Amino acid sequence: MPTYSAPLLAHITTAALDYWMNKGTAFQEAIQEKPLLAAMESKKKTFPGGKGNIIISVKGDFGNTAAPGTDDQLKGYQLDDAVTYYTPANLTQAVFPWKEMHIGIMLTHSELKTDGITVKDSGDMDDTSEHSGRDDTVLVGLLQDALQDVSEQYARCMNNLLWTNGATDAKALAGMAALITDDPSTGIVAGINRAQKPWWRNRAYTSAMGTAVTGTPALSAWGGGPITSSAANGGALITLLQKEYRQLTRYGAKPNTGFCGSDWLAALEAELRANGNYSMQGFSGAKDVSVGQISYAGTDFEYDPTLDQLGKSKRCYWYDSRDIYLVAMQDEWRHQHSPDRAPDKYVIYRSITSTGQLCARRLNGAVVMDIV
Repeated sequence: MPTYSAPLLAHITTAALDYWMNKGTAFQEAIQEKPLLAAMESKKKTFPGGKGNIIISVKGDFGNTAAPGTDDQLKGYQLDDAVTYYTPANLTQAVFPWKEMHIGIMLTHSELKTDGITVKDSGDMDDTSEHSGRDDTVLVGLLQDALQDVSEQYARCMNNLLWTNGATDAKALAGMAALITDDPSTGIVAGINRAQKPWWRNRAYTSAMGTAVTGTPALSAWGGGPITSSAANGGALITLLQKEYRQLTRYGAKPNTGFCGSDWLAALEAELRANGNYSMQGFSGAKDVSVGQISYAGTDFEYDPTLDQLGKSKRCYWYDSRDIYLVAMQDEWRHQHSPDRAPDKYVIYRSITSTGQLCARRLNGAVVMDIV
């Protein structure tokens, strides 16, 4: 039975956990693909910390908003006519409080003994060379399984946080559903009241938005109820994508990311088949009848299994990844910890913490679309 000093065991478990957290493509060992998590982490931005909030300056108002039309208009003048001036004061701060998230595992020395590992609490590092090669990245049995488990569980939990609205855990980050909402005509997002600032609204085709439009028809400028997919007249979803692209790019966004549930993607595939699926090659020699990747104006619409898991298989989110992104505190994302054991318990601890928030600099370039 090999004997590991506490410092060596800390080194081995840290190296092994790092191996499982960064094995090949992000979270390759995961049972279920997590494209949103992979996309957000691959493009995340960093901030140095220090303050309790991440601040992004945004602007959607122009002129003299305190007294519109008084001294902020272009007017003709002649000779020595008196003219007026105004002072622009329209910058708004979107405030995103950064959050801290933790997940950890513990293993008793007794459990490690069943793995053939004995832990020495002394700092003696003598005669440990035989453990510094393969065991730095591969430990079989219980310890390896525990490290794989916490890596996958971290990925699942962070992925779920990035999709939901943060209501279940106020101390954790709030995800896409907090920014791209079902009814964008109301609510305060990042400290900005959407009822007062229409330029801070996303677009939506949901039941909640359908109800809002029924009560206030003018809100139809930001969407409406869920879409009934149909192949007629060129396809209802295909037509919606054409219409929405014009609106999403209206203020400078260039939507390039689309994540959707299985039913939504299947409906789009059905419309595409019914209206013609053209290519330069036609059918391949193997008679491959798959539709293949569906794209619109540079966006590949990608299936995200988590939407099915959350009961949103009939939903799609379409947005510009430059406008909605993950912001992590410098050196504090997927930070690994090896806490000392308590003197009265023969237990080792390993944990992962992440500090940051999902942020946005523009929301009128994003849309959520449901089908019925």
